[in-house]
Amino acid sequence: MGRYTKKDAIRIVTACAKQYKEQLVNRSLLFLCMDKHGKATAIEFTFDTSNFLHLTGLKLVNRKRHGSGEGVISASDFYEKCLNHKLREDDFYFAKDGTTELKLDVLPSLLTKNLAAKMIGDFHSDKPKLLTEKLAGGQTACMGFVRNSTSDRFVPNTVIKDDIRRHTIKPLRVIACYRKNRGDARYGEITYLAKGIDWEAVEYPVECAYLKELLLAAHV
Repeated sequence: MGRYTKKDAIRIVTACAKQYKEQLVNRSLLFLCMDKHGKATAIEFTFDTSNFLHLTGLKLVNRKRHGSGEGVISASDFYEKCLNHKLREDDFYFAKDGTTELKLDVLPSLLTKNLAAKMIGDFHSDKPKLLTEKLAGGQTACMGFVRNSTSDRFVPNTVIKDDIRRHTIKPLRVIACYRKNRGDARYGEITYLAKGIDWEAVEYPVECAYLKELLLAAHV
């Protein structure tokens, strides 16, 4: 028997849905990263209601197979059920490979205004069943992202309970994170700054050079 019951899972994902709404949903995060040569690059992630299900590791029940005619609820409906405390034990089941419990272990720690991310890198792993492109996180957990084919945005699609360095090639250090509502043209909120950085010397990428002015104006 697993470490979590279905009641445990409902309690965790219900709390996480609230975190997701407060910190990430319908928002974008821009991470400024630096390589060992001091070159800065930027990467942007966006978060939709439909992404939440994939982060929990729960699998939705197809009730049509059991003759109820209801079918499978959508990913967005799953999020709303969690948010409104309406998720039922017969709505879902755990993945047989044990990954659901691993995701539930770390998901609460990642749903913050900067994902608690200290590094970002391109996914590279010997896990053939894990399909993702970018990872953001640290030594104990990370979140995976894929490029949405219709919107050309990076959106979250998984959570991993492991050191990001085990699954990426030459991960970059996160030195700053900015947050905005997805519809806003520019970022206006600083959510993370690394220590020991000479911000005057950092050369921001051209497309987000205005963010350096925002930082310096905050007297950091």
